[in-house]
Amino acid sequence: MKTKSPIILVAALILLLQACAVKKPTENKHKTNLDLAAVKIKLQNKNTYTFEKEQVFFSNNFPSARLNQLVKVNDSTFNITIEAENRPINPSAWFAFKVWGKPQKNVYINLSYPSDRHRYQPKISTNGQQWQTLAEVKVNKEKNVASFKLQLQKDTLTVAAQEIISSGQSYQWMNQLAKNYSLNKTTIGYSIGGKPIIALNSTKSDGKKIVVVLSRQHPPEISGYMAMERFVETLLGNSKLAKNFIKNYELVIVPMVNPDGVDEGNWRHSFGGVDLNRDWEFFKQPETRAVRDYLLNKISKQNAKVEFALDFHSTYNDVMYVNDDRSDTNRPGLMNVWIASLHQFEGAVKTPVKPSGNGGNTSKAWFGRVLNAEAVTYEVGDNTPRDFLNEKAVRCADILMAELLK
Repeated sequence: MKTKSPIILVAALILLLQACAVKKPTENKHKTNLDLAAVKIKLQNKNTYTFEKEQVFFSNNFPSARLNQLVKVNDSTFNITIEAENRPINPSAWFAFKVWGKPQKNVYINLSYPSDRHRYQPKISTNGQQWQTLAEVKVNKEKNVASFKLQLQKDTLTVAAQEIISSGQSYQWMNQLAKNYSLNKTTIGYSIGGKPIIALNSTKSDGKKIVVVLSRQHPPEISGYMAMERFVETLLGNSKLAKNFIKNYELVIVPMVNPDGVDEGNWRHSFGGVDLNRDWEFFKQPETRAVRDYLLNKISKQNAKVEFALDFHSTYNDVMYVNDDRSDTNRPGLMNVWIASLHQFEGAVKTPVKPSGNGGNTSKAWFGRVLNAEAVTYEVGDNTPRDFLNEKAVRCADILMAELLK
């Protein structure tokens, strides 16, 4: 038998080692089709942080992560710097990271905000589905450092400002929704980062009367997104009211307007470095243009009218921003009756209503000014109990359908 040459053996060994080598996580994997000229923010360095001696490991290499810098203080204490994507920006200091290591080891975390303040009470999860709010968090007087203890477990811990719902998770929900309720699913455009902007629409009406639902223009606003899901599922549901609604109204949903910002863990902005809900006058961003063009084209082709538009957001506490009352909308008085019925359901603690004018550059203003729709920005509180959030979203949908069908 002929012996292989040493050169061949060495070459084979090199190929084998290359194939088995552990690859360093690539930075910003979502740069496929990325329009670099349009990116106006500083993207994170996505990485896995390894502390072998201390048996502790961290990562921000996943969608919706936000960890800008990590420094070891001692064998169990770590400082994590959290910074915004660009400035000026709202005080929505989002953070998200994963940590794992020796089970039962106590790890002490200091979240540091060099130019901002701590806002969100940290939540932890081992599966991305069930989340628990950390009760013991110490925030310093200046509110720019938040400190807490974690006990490592067998499973990786995800720590985040709110529950994580990435664009990928949202796309999965859209696919299931389209399948369950026979919806059309249309890619109406692409984000700066090359992610699809998806619109869903029902198909059982004549398409002359439309209700529009938007969400996730601002990445951290999870409670608003959750309410949107329950609201939409109720409108599409199997109740007699919902079936009658879908026969008479076309429902149009754009659940994820800012997928880049969501997956980058941005506090507020798109890859363009702007607040998309301040781009509804001049439409400089591809995401808002996609929604505008799709809706205007649909309205023109179907000779339709938008009677109601609802854009879901989140803030510190529940509040509804409405346009000034008008008698010449496509459904005059609908907003007032809808809110009055919601207040009746809420009892003593009612969601505040704040008129904010029909001008300006928000989606609500554009829906009213250009499409003559009754429109509202529904801000769901960061800490609104999730059970009540769902209950209220269902009630909002039921009240709306009952009023529209009168």
